Amino acid sequence: MSGDDGINDSRYWFSRGETERDCGNLRQARLCFERAADLDAEVPKYWAELGLVLSECGEHDDAVKCLRRATDLDPKCAESWCGRGVVFCRSGDIDAALFAFDRAVRLNPEVSDYWLNLGLMFAELGDHAKAVTAFECGLEINLYDEELWKQKAACLAKLGEEVRARHCFERAGEIEMERATRPEYFP
Repeated sequence: MSGDDGINDSRYWFSRGETERDCGNLRQARLCFERAADLDAEVPKYWAELGLVLSECGEHDDAVKCLRRATDLDPKCAESWCGRGVVFCRSGDIDAALFAFDRAVRLNPEVSDYWLNLGLMFAELGDHAKAVTAFECGLEINLYDEELWKQKAACLAKLGEEVRARHCFERAGEIEMERATRPEYFP
């Protein structure tokens, strides 16, 4: 295989961008995602990932443009809507984030993280009852999500439901303990 094999392959650059992002090399990730989007401008996930990296770098306006492009290319892509929600949340636009996370949940209700994000936005807006409902939907998908249990507990406490809140905090602690004592070869 020659060194030029991936130079014009958008999938190569996207994959490399993911690797760089996962290693914390945001500048390199950005360059890779830009290259992938340049090579194939019709792939929503390239724009979505570029937007998320730009957001992490503090370039909110450009991040929003990229994520808008992603959702324009495929308005039914839940991942792109979730990315928009993350970017709006980072910038403090909770209403726009709520709309985007709600859209992600409606498009793909089987992803517990989407429910977590939606619940966090309801909590931020002070609607703790709706937040609890969103966290419960997420827990129906993944009973072992420690963060969902913690957030549900916090909202229940705000609602004055101390017994239920304590139960949820305890469950989160059990999950944390199980994870801490699990041998490394089990993810």
